[in-house]
Amino acid sequence: HLDDSDLDVSQNLKKEFEKELEQVDSDFMSLQMKVSADIRNLATFKIKKQQLRNEMSELRNPTKLAELNTFEEQLGNIKEVLIRSETELKHLTERQNNLVGHEDESIRRVLKQQEKEENDFKEDISILLGTIKMNTVRLEDLEKQEKAFYKQFQKAFDRRKKLSETIEKLESATIVKEDEIRDFERRLNVVSVEVAKLNAEISVLNDEYAEYEAVEVYKTIETADIKKRIYNAEQQLEKIGPVNMKAVAMYDTVKEEYDKLVEKREILLQEKENILVMINQIESRKTDLFLKVYERLNTNFKRIFATLSEKGEAYLELENPEQPFEGGVNVKVKLSGKKFMDIRSLSGGEKTMTALAFIFAIQENDPASFYIMDEVDAALDKRNAEKLAELVRQYCDRAQYIVVSHNDGVISSADTLYGVSMDQQTGVSKVVSLKL
Repeated sequence: HLDDSDLDVSQNLKKEFEKELEQVDSDFMSLQMKVSADIRNLATFKIKKQQLRNEMSELRNPTKLAELNTFEEQLGNIKEVLIRSETELKHLTERQNNLVGHEDESIRRVLKQQEKEENDFKEDISILLGTIKMNTVRLEDLEKQEKAFYKQFQKAFDRRKKLSETIEKLESATIVKEDEIRDFERRLNVVSVEVAKLNAEISVLNDEYAEYEAVEVYKTIETADIKKRIYNAEQQLEKIGPVNMKAVAMYDTVKEEYDKLVEKREILLQEKENILVMINQIESRKTDLFLKVYERLNTNFKRIFATLSEKGEAYLELENPEQPFEGGVNVKVKLSGKKFMDIRSLSGGEKTMTALAFIFAIQENDPASFYIMDEVDAALDKRNAEKLAELVRQYCDRAQYIVVSHNDGVISSADTLYGVSMDQQTGVSKVVSLKL
């Protein structure tokens, strides 16, 4: 049973709740308008950012690109803040539907939190505006520098063009002179050939005369007697048969070619000897360099393996120490007082630790910019995984390591985490990042 006073009290409470609900709706609408204004401002900033990106892409300046990357990271942070604001706005909408029965104090705390985040968002926007102004000033300075550089480049290009024209003229004059020289050389060769022919004919005549130089000249003999002697000599020549008169010249030609071949042979033998000496020097130097690198790798491998395994030892062994390039390299490992074994005799975790020690030994000798390890700790227990994480941390200041892992010990030692999950309903993967 309710009295009239009780009904009046309930109606008064209802009116108070309705007033509070209207006030919350009003605050919610004002907050929604502020968020919309912030979204419009963000869209304006996106347009300005795109304009800056287009201008900076034309310059292709690495410094500006680095500054742009910083600006994009800040913009990404603002987007995250906006996403959180939108998420909280959705939460407010849900809470509005269930407002009756909730305490007024919790609503005010949410509103205060929203106001605080809004103030933070405004501060971020003001910082971004200052950054944009600074980038605009720097962009103007770069444009001025580009114009000055272009003027200098244009002057250099004109000078290069004049020099090219001068070079072309000189080359044309050189070609004309070379043609004249070749014509003169052709004429000189013709004269040299004629002189050589005359010298050859004179030599032949001298040779023919030398054959009869010791013959006595008969001044008192009659012509008929001389003809008779000539006839007899011709008969004897016919009996002897034809004689190759060019045999001497052919002999000289063949001898000259033979001498040239002998000279070439000597040159080739000398070059062959020099090449063999060079090959031996290269092989010796290659072997020395290989052994030096091998010793450094072996030292690093022993030390790093000792850090990964408390009681184990490991070293590298050449199959052929005398001729290292004719054999391979064996990995010898001893664990817990056992004898040294080949890597093929180890378990999965032991093989993993040995391979990682070898990789880090190579990294110390010839470091790379980054390394990607895909679940290398899958066969390791928790203790060995923690040792691996500590070893990776030691090398993080020299290279970037990207490690795929499900092990808590490895994950807790990382600087940045990236988690990938898939929505069971939509099948879409989501990536979540976290800086530790």
